[in-house]
Amino acid sequence: MQIAIIGAGGVGSAAARFLAQEGHQVLLLEQFTLDHDRGSSFGESRIIRRTYPDRLYTQLMDAAYPLWEELQNDAQEELFVRTGGIYFGRAGHPIVSAVEDALQSIGTAYEKLSAAACNSRFPGFRLLPGEEAVYQADSGFLRASACVRANVRLARHFGAELRESVQVRAISRQGAGWLVEMNNESIAVERVLVTAGAWTGSLLAPLQLPLQPTRQQYGYLRIAAHAEFFQPDRFPVWIDAGNNGRSSFYGFPADGHIDGVKFAWNDRDDPVDPDDVNCNVDNDYTEALQRYAAVRMPDLSSDVVYAKTCLYTDTPDRDFVIDAVPDKPGVFMISACSGHGFKFTVLMGRIGADLVSGKTPPYDLSRFSLSRFPAQVPQSSGT
Repeated sequence: MQIAIIGAGGVGSAAARFLAQEGHQVLLLEQFTLDHDRGSSFGESRIIRRTYPDRLYTQLMDAAYPLWEELQNDAQEELFVRTGGIYFGRAGHPIVSAVEDALQSIGTAYEKLSAAACNSRFPGFRLLPGEEAVYQADSGFLRASACVRANVRLARHFGAELRESVQVRAISRQGAGWLVEMNNESIAVERVLVTAGAWTGSLLAPLQLPLQPTRQQYGYLRIAAHAEFFQPDRFPVWIDAGNNGRSSFYGFPADGHIDGVKFAWNDRDDPVDPDDVNCNVDNDYTEALQRYAAVRMPDLSSDVVYAKTCLYTDTPDRDFVIDAVPDKPGVFMISACSGHGFKFTVLMGRIGADLVSGKTPPYDLSRFSLSRFPAQVPQSSGT
């Protein structure tokens, strides 16, 4: 089958690998260059974890983990660094309790740690009196950019074609298939998978999808003392449950590639046009990181050694979108979005490969369907 995949980020690259391995003719289209830094899949690290307050995502991670192991083995390089992870908050915090309940529901092993026990075990980090943590040993981080490059390298090995710096203008009907209209040419294919991240809404504009790209920021602070405390074998990935129903801060150990320790503040959403983003990190943002580190990680200095912006693509309910595109039979879309999607990209790629090749994925995807949004009527049944 001739299949075009629009967007070579985490999901698109994974889908291309699976489809090419299965013998399909795959054309992977990227409007920028491979592993560009303007979207959501670029960077040294993304957290991978089973610790979700939502049982469905906890269950889906059971399916994602073996696929990440498979990619790492096939690529023959380190892509998944297991560090263990803590999800913490005040004692009795409803989100931490929900994480614990979700892990129990699928029989996943974890530990409950008091503040004193956590601080003793992970001396680079400080829980405060009255706080507690759920520790899960399978957590860690994925080397995001390396994962994307590995997927594409393997996809090309199996015959997929990557085209960079091509912007898709439209997807129009041609006979029993589809015409993908690009800058200066059009290509006929049988099926299309749209994995365009923050540009999905504009590419499928007639659907008026409720997808909102937002500008996000993160930074690395220099290690001032006890560098050994911040290595992956002694410092877990961590998530602060916060006080407002959404994680306020999260972070990583030293990743071995960029100096310092990376963490981010997840409470700021700045809606943006993905083609017009301020790429400078705000001073008040880095000051917030410095204040937080002074309390939680006193062995870090206040020196910001690296800081960067990226994009989320949020839905109103923060769930993914996985569905056939209305009025376009044979065209499918996946937006593994809302700031927690990268750990699922290999699974979303597997699901996308199944959908576009006519298979039924072995998961209940109804929660991710477009039908949960107000019905939208495409402008024309021919486009």
